Amino acid sequence: MKIKRIWAVAAAALWTAACTSGSSGAAASPQTPAPQSGPVTPPSVDPVFDEIASFLAGRPCAASPYKEFQETEAYRVYAAALDQNWTAMESGRLGPIRTWAEREIGEARAASTTVFYPFGGPDALTPLVLFPGAAHYLLLGLEFVGRMPEFQAVDSKSAARYIANLQDALGDFFKKSYFITKNMNEALSDEKVDGVLPLLCFFLKRSGFSISSVKRLEIAETGEAVERPYPGEKQRRRRPFGIRIAFFTEGTDVLREMTYISCDLENKAFGEGKPLDLYLQGLPFETTFVKSASYLMHYREFSRIRDLILARSRFILQDDTGIPYRHFSPEIWDVRLFGAFAPPVADFKGVDQPDLRTAFEEPGRAKPLPFPIGYHWGTKKVSLLFIVKK
Repeated sequence: MKIKRIWAVAAAALWTAACTSGSSGAAASPQTPAPQSGPVTPPSVDPVFDEIASFLAGRPCAASPYKEFQETEAYRVYAAALDQNWTAMESGRLGPIRTWAEREIGEARAASTTVFYPFGGPDALTPLVLFPGAAHYLLLGLEFVGRMPEFQAVDSKSAARYIANLQDALGDFFKKSYFITKNMNEALSDEKVDGVLPLLCFFLKRSGFSISSVKRLEIAETGEAVERPYPGEKQRRRRPFGIRIAFFTEGTDVLREMTYISCDLENKAFGEGKPLDLYLQGLPFETTFVKSASYLMHYREFSRIRDLILARSRFILQDDTGIPYRHFSPEIWDVRLFGAFAPPVADFKGVDQPDLRTAFEEPGRAKPLPFPIGYHWGTKKVSLLFIVKK
């Protein structure tokens, strides 16, 4: 595939910004910046990343070669399919989620500055819809960060192949609300879509946001997240490492952040005092969201991330693949049930929850859940647990 990766344009723009600030790499705090006195400078759009994200998301482009590519038959078919899939997802899932979340988890929405989404992979969309007012979204996953594409003007065939691969990568999510690991690993290879970054930008742009910057993140030995200019090294680095996208709504002066960290959360990799542990220990987050997480926190090999979430979260919103119900003592947690209980899907063994089944069977205990989500998307037995620390 003849795709030229963004190097000179993006790196030069970010290097200029770094030189202006006096540093080529600075430790970045995940916390929301403190209010400043005096006039507020509106956020600016990154012309490179925002234009590529527009192209991927089926939004109008103004620059070459994307504007010309959008006039091709292959792109028109792609954009029409995107609109159709998005409309179906909006009516069947996203719209009902917004209505439900406003009614049922309003206290978490109001209090959530940072939303923590372990095992979230490239699903930037669901936390944006559930918690639209958060300043910072932190997603963790095994998948590599990858890179954004830049196409040569003379090679529309490469662009056509890329958007076809992107459409394939999104297929499971549009239909089921999650990415199937096996399919995603194939779709996000560097010969196809190349990592989660294009998907993160796709979801942000399709949701109506403008992209202000993209920075590479290194997790230092001290746990600091150090920003570096994109794209960094060609080679895929050892985990943990990540990317941070600054984005905003046009017409506002509020800059928000989407951070993705490629990492392994199994105990042997996520050890006490290791860089990722120190980074997360220093991160203030009020809300944790877990969905389609392969029941990993049911196993002792993932006890450390489970214990971190229990210790640090004020609110937890999860399906049955998250933290086992037995860990939520009624003296500490108020557990609110939505939907209907279903046994674990057949792919996962040893994760039955008879206590959760009993809770759902209590008359009047569970409230309706009016949208499909998670592994049981094709049935009427989908569930969410909204868990509040007392």
